[in-house]
Amino acid sequence: MKIAGKWIRRILILLFSLVFLIPLYIAIVNSVKPYEEVIKSPLGLPQAITFDNFIDAFNSSKILELYQNSIVITVVSVALLILLSSMAAYVIARRRGRFYKMLYVFALAGIMVPPVVTLVPSIKTLASLNLLYTLPGLYLFYVGTYFSTTIFLYVQFIKTIPVSMDEAATIDGAGPFTIFFKIIFPMIRPCTTTAIIFLSMWIWNDFLNPMYILGIKGGSTITTGIYSAIGSYTSQWNLVFANVILASLPIVILYLSMQKRFMQGMTSGAIKG
Repeated sequence: MKIAGKWIRRILILLFSLVFLIPLYIAIVNSVKPYEEVIKSPLGLPQAITFDNFIDAFNSSKILELYQNSIVITVVSVALLILLSSMAAYVIARRRGRFYKMLYVFALAGIMVPPVVTLVPSIKTLASLNLLYTLPGLYLFYVGTYFSTTIFLYVQFIKTIPVSMDEAATIDGAGPFTIFFKIIFPMIRPCTTTAIIFLSMWIWNDFLNPMYILGIKGGSTITTGIYSAIGSYTSQWNLVFANVILASLPIVILYLSMQKRFMQGMTSGAIKG
C-alpha cells in the first residue's frame, strides 16, 4: 500500500507540473519559430531556432521604455512596502496590549479583501487627491494593497527572534531605530528576500491596476505595453509569444538569482514557526 501511495503521489505531482509546464513550453518553442511553423505545428519542436521574433518584438514594442517604467514602479513600491511593513511589524510583534492586537487584526483584515473590490474606491480616492494618472498614486495603491500580506510575514518571523536581544541592546544604550536597523532587520533578511520575490512578481505582472490608475497619461508598464503592442499584430503569433517571454524574463532572472535565499527564508520560517 505504501508503494502504491508513493506512485499515486508521484503521478499527481507530474500531472500538476504538466499543467504549469505545458503553457510555458508552448510559449518558449513558438517564440523561436517562424510564423508559418507556428501555424503549422504549434506544439512541435522548432525545426530551426530563430531569434528574429525577439528582435522584431524588441524593436516594435519599445521594450526598453516599458522595462524602465516597470522596474521603477516595482523597485519603489517594493522598497516602500519592505520599509514600512517591517517597521510596523516590529512594533506589533514586540508590544503587548489590546491596542496593538487590534491594530494587527485591522492590518490583516486587508488580506480578506480582494484587490479588485478596492479598485474603484481607490481610483476615486486618488482622483480626489490629484494622484490619479501619476506614479505616486500607483505607489500608494500598491502599498495599501500588499501592506497586509507583507506585515503578516514579518510579524510571524520577528516573533521568533528572542526579546532578550532587544533588551541587551537597550541596556547598551541603543534606541528603537538602532535596534531595528542594526539588529532586527539584518536577522529578518530571509523573510525580506521572500517578500521581495513575491511582491516583485505581483507588481511586475500586474495588468489591471496600472491600466486604470496610470491610464494613457501616466505611461505604460511592461504588461500594459505588451498588451497594446500585441493588438497591432494579433495574427503574428510568433511575435506574441516573443513578447510574452520578454515580459516575463526579468522576474524569472530575479527569482533565479535569489532562489537560494528564498528557499532559506521559506524553510527557516517553517522551522522557527
